[in-house]
Amino acid sequence: MKEKELWNLFQSMTLEEKLGQMTQTTGEYFVGKEFAEELVVTGPAMEEMGFDSENIHRVGSVLGVSSNQAINAVQRAYLEKSRLGIPLMFMHDAIHGYRTIFPIPLALACTFNTKLIEKVGRLTAQELVATGIKVNFSPMVDLVRDARWGRVMESFGEDSILSGKLGRAMIEGYQGSADGTIGKQNVIACLKHFVAYGAPDGGRDYASVDMSKKELFGFYVKSFEIALMAFPRMVMASFNSFNGEPVTASSYLLEEVLRQKFAFTDLLISDWGAVSELKNHGIATNDKEAGYLSLNAGIEIEMVSNTFLKYGEEYLSRKPSLIEKINQAVWDFLNLKNELGLFEHPYVDENEEQKVIRSKKIVNAACEISEASCVLLKNENDLLPLKKEDTLLIIGPFAKTQDLLGNWNCKGKAAETISVAQGFKNLASNVHAYKYFDEVPEELLEKTDNVLVTIGESWDQSGEGHSSVDLEIDSAQQSLIYDLKALGKKVIGLGFSGRPMALGAVIDDLDALLWTWYLGNEAGNAIANLILGIKSPTGRLAMSFPRVSAQVPLRYNELRSGRPANDSTYSSRYQDLPIGPLFPFGYGLRYGKIKLDKIELSSSVISDDRPLKILLELTNNSEYDTSESIILFMEDTISKIVRPVRELIDFQCIPLKMGENKKVEFVVQTSDLAYINNEGEKVLENGTINFYINDLDKKVANVEVENRREGVYK
Repeated sequence: MKEKELWNLFQSMTLEEKLGQMTQTTGEYFVGKEFAEELVVTGPAMEEMGFDSENIHRVGSVLGVSSNQAINAVQRAYLEKSRLGIPLMFMHDAIHGYRTIFPIPLALACTFNTKLIEKVGRLTAQELVATGIKVNFSPMVDLVRDARWGRVMESFGEDSILSGKLGRAMIEGYQGSADGTIGKQNVIACLKHFVAYGAPDGGRDYASVDMSKKELFGFYVKSFEIALMAFPRMVMASFNSFNGEPVTASSYLLEEVLRQKFAFTDLLISDWGAVSELKNHGIATNDKEAGYLSLNAGIEIEMVSNTFLKYGEEYLSRKPSLIEKINQAVWDFLNLKNELGLFEHPYVDENEEQKVIRSKKIVNAACEISEASCVLLKNENDLLPLKKEDTLLIIGPFAKTQDLLGNWNCKGKAAETISVAQGFKNLASNVHAYKYFDEVPEELLEKTDNVLVTIGESWDQSGEGHSSVDLEIDSAQQSLIYDLKALGKKVIGLGFSGRPMALGAVIDDLDALLWTWYLGNEAGNAIANLILGIKSPTGRLAMSFPRVSAQVPLRYNELRSGRPANDSTYSSRYQDLPIGPLFPFGYGLRYGKIKLDKIELSSSVISDDRPLKILLELTNNSEYDTSESIILFMEDTISKIVRPVRELIDFQCIPLKMGENKKVEFVVQTSDLAYINNEGEKVLENGTINFYINDLDKKVANVEVENRREGVYK
């Protein structure tokens, strides 16, 4: 539609029709029960939601409808009764794939590979487009340091630079560009949840968040600042309150920070029911007041509550200037629909879904990405890889199950998922899998030297609403490990979880450990390829593993202490626990040796007009084509406020053929060395900076900062 036509359409809209465009609901109000399996049902009847046969046909968008037949049915039923014929926009939560399920985001982060993350976004978008979905509520770049929080599985881990850069890559994959333009085979990315949702009290989902400006802007906002560089066309406000103010009603966070500081100009949507939940926060007495507060704060699309449409006219009588917010939101939404061609093509081609969904190209990519997401945490005496000719005995709760998709698995099907047992059977002939130890024949156990033990938590123990205080593996799994070790077996752990687990009780009895998280449809194939040495593990932890549950929250970039942890009683440590995490951020083993040497600096000084180049060489001395993640950390030796012991500056994932040598270059700007002070200002100081590569304890270089702009950045 030409802009003039669109403007004429906008001019013809009533206030109620405008408010309807700012309202989102689910699809069951438009179609019958024949599509029940393809809908996310809210529960309350239409009347309870404040809809009737007239205003329900003025809403602007629908979420949770799957399959192009269901989408077309909802669209058709809607347009038949819509006065202006403005098509619905369909949105969904394809967090790590739509029908082809990729590894959970926390696992994807362990690749440290922006190209692979972009690929996940691009392939997911192709399946969404074939189905008729136009907006994906992803990525989530909430910074998380507390493994008790259930939604840690949706995150990219404990570092804001890593989270932001992977989020930016995923947005570019979804949208098909780096400038916000939406490609023909792409969808709108909705960046979430702005902001600090990943730091709730006690790790409890939806709990309140309180923190300083230094923490907010130095860490929790930083991941959004980076991801916003890819121009996502939608941002979702978070559920939580921040320093006593619910984000859904925070003009400070939504207008001053998101809109003004970071220049976000596209659509801002609430989370599910978050507007109405302002009553539970205790800042609104009823839905009418809740809607007013959120609209006034900048929310432009209300998800699954109906205050804007019901009370919008009263809001305008109370504050007439709100019409400017309403008009801008609706005009932007109409333009977005027009950009996607919805006015000319409101329906989706029902032949496309079958051609695209779970195509060979997408499934093969899922296997490749699953392999890259696993992290080898232990491998005593190079026990791994095993040989195809070995007797392969697999025991434990995850040995034969196909429930390996992880939470937020959208339209993925367990029946299409490769189990661990099946993955090994696809490659070897002497494979035996049992859920329980007492099922294993005695003669099989006697002749088997190496036993693969599946451990962890079931897929539905993490995800939204699934916070947990106990991060240990259960007693039955612990006993299985102890019993096998007592029999003199080499015990190889295969770990499954949506969060870091506390493995201090069993790690000494494991001879090898591959952490696989939840890998999606191709889990079994990927795991077998790694264990049998067809591929080498390449992942590095995006989140530290604690020794015991009580050690969390935990992060590698903790602030310095006046009494750093050491053997002394009077130092910053627990008296009954070894110092540090069991496995730190960035940790990961490989098969064979990747040599890193010849580290050189372009200068001993860095300044505004003279960036620093850090050069190094990688040599693949292993017997595999592989890749190596290089993580560059810094340490500010002296500063005016306490800074972290280590801070990530940049990372690269370098592909290496067997025997190949490559030169790697990092370019560091003075802005990379700045920090956020207690007033929330970005500050740079002159002084000495130490650099570390991968190993958090081994300094590789240091430089002097000489900056004419020392002080606050304007």
